[in-house]
Amino acid sequence: MQLLTIPSATFFDLVSFVLMAKNKPKKTKSNRKARRGTKKGGTGGGEGKSGKVKHKSRGRKPTTGPKAAGKGSSKGKKSPKETKRSMGAGKGSGSKKEDKATATKRRAEPPVDEPEAKKGKILSAKQKRKKEVTKLYSELINPGRTLKADVIVKDILEALSKRSSTMAEYCSTNLGARVIEACLKWGTKEQRQDLLSRCSGELPKMAQDRYGHQVVLKLLLYASKTSSQRKPTEEEKKVQARNMREILDKFSGKNLHATFFHRYGCRVINGLYFSTTVKAGDKRRLLHSIAIPEAVALRRPELPSSQPLRKVLQAEDLTEQQKKSIAQHLEEAVEKAIEKELLGLDIVHLLLQAFCEVATDSQLTQLAEQCMDGAAYLLSSKAGAEALLRLLGIANAKQRKALCRDLKGKFAALAKNAVDYVVMIRLATTVDDTVMLSKSMVAEWLQDIEDLCFDKYGHKVLAWLLQPDDQRLFSPYERKCVALPSPTSLKAPEARRQELVRMLKPAIRGVFLQKPLEAAGDNSAKDLLTAFLAADWDEELIAAILTAAEHEAKKDDLGLLNNGTVTTTMLILLKLEPEQGPKLAQPLWESCLKPHAVLAAASRCAFLMLAMLKSGSMKESIVATLREHKARIEKAANEAEASGSKVNGARQLLAAA
Repeated sequence: MQLLTIPSATFFDLVSFVLMAKNKPKKTKSNRKARRGTKKGGTGGGEGKSGKVKHKSRGRKPTTGPKAAGKGSSKGKKSPKETKRSMGAGKGSGSKKEDKATATKRRAEPPVDEPEAKKGKILSAKQKRKKEVTKLYSELINPGRTLKADVIVKDILEALSKRSSTMAEYCSTNLGARVIEACLKWGTKEQRQDLLSRCSGELPKMAQDRYGHQVVLKLLLYASKTSSQRKPTEEEKKVQARNMREILDKFSGKNLHATFFHRYGCRVINGLYFSTTVKAGDKRRLLHSIAIPEAVALRRPELPSSQPLRKVLQAEDLTEQQKKSIAQHLEEAVEKAIEKELLGLDIVHLLLQAFCEVATDSQLTQLAEQCMDGAAYLLSSKAGAEALLRLLGIANAKQRKALCRDLKGKFAALAKNAVDYVVMIRLATTVDDTVMLSKSMVAEWLQDIEDLCFDKYGHKVLAWLLQPDDQRLFSPYERKCVALPSPTSLKAPEARRQELVRMLKPAIRGVFLQKPLEAAGDNSAKDLLTAFLAADWDEELIAAILTAAEHEAKKDDLGLLNNGTVTTTMLILLKLEPEQGPKLAQPLWESCLKPHAVLAAASRCAFLMLAMLKSGSMKESIVATLREHKARIEKAANEAEASGSKVNGARQLLAAA
């Protein structure tokens, strides 16, 4: 066998070649993809696929295709800038372009110190002042503040003095108004005076601002404030009068008219008019400047402050032309106030009240068309309620129904209101749709019927339906208000009343059956009880009264029978007792008074016995009982008189015996 001889140099070259081939690194997918992308985008000069290298670990699934897109990974997605950059790298001649793109990469920014990174944006001088005032305001309204309130107010005023804008401009912002209001509340007299002097020149402008008008009202409040724990000194009274004069002088002439017929300004005039520190003459001047034309005011300079507006309109020394001029001017003022949506303010109600008293039916009809949509606002004052009483008589059925819809849920509260109970009576006597009333007004009354029966004003609403226009139950003012003309009410008054009573009567009767003597002893419920029995002498209710009276008579002091109000109620019921039907006097004497004749004669029940003496059928029995116990009655009367009680009834009984 022939051996192949290899030269030594060639042998060593072969070994080196084998070792190099063995140690050569393997090609990864990423390298192959990068090379493939370079080839595709290089020599041709056209725009190919991106040459961006994606490093993926071995053994993972490919990142292309629909499966990879469903994973939601954001690593495979490219932003528009990256796509543009990678497409640009694909142009030109292969690897040189790639090396150039790598060389021009943006270097990372050097690390920033942590304290500087935490710094916020740089504030301007104006923003710094605002932040300073806000911090002081937060400290001022904090109940747990460490500094005194006047010190904080001083710092706030010093900070505000550096502002270039005026005080009115500052108060026209939400923050500014709140800051000034807090300063007025917590500041000293001197600080309040300082704020008043700063704002006094621009009060009319502030009064017509959304936020500024609140500051003017606070100035009015605190500029006139004195100590509530002691009587103010003469100096304090002078300062108070001077401050009020300074405020009032700003609201006159054109400023007054512009402020009054403004959404926010009218609130300031309303606050001035109803302020307790403003004199009556100044109040009349404010109102009359709006209600009385200048032509009449110049001819009669004493009118603006001499008497109230309603009396001015009824004055006999005014000529017919002057009255007509005032009424026309008043109508224009009312229409303008309604147009500006000022019906919610009480001072506007005064204008409306005065105009309704002198207006004709056609003027009232036109006024009802304009203001019945906001008629619910008139219930907030007595003047507004009186104006509404007249409007209800002129309003049509649709307008009345809309008003009842607006008052839904409030009928019981209105019936117990010192002003609005008359309006409830007027509604019950003018609305023809009693079915609608039963589902709204009457239904709410029935839910609160016991409280209404015992309420000072609520019982009058119910009593009017039972005994309308009773001189003993109702005052001349109430009767006059309810009797105002109502030409648009078409249903017969008695038919309307009976339909409402039919729904209310069982509930009222149920209350009195449960508490007969409690009702007789209540100053309000007793009138409703007598009205109920005057309308219907109910046998079951009379029996309940007698049963309760018999129970009270067994007590040592006769219980509720010795109550003056109960005695008065019983005297009224004795007069109401009919000749036919269940009796009250005879059973009351037999079961309650006769068994306790001595005690009854020395108490308030003596007046009941005196009333019964006038009855021929009971006189003999009462006189016989008095003669039988005359000595004991006289002794009891002397003892009661010695203790300070009045025994006029007992003396009259002894004289009759």
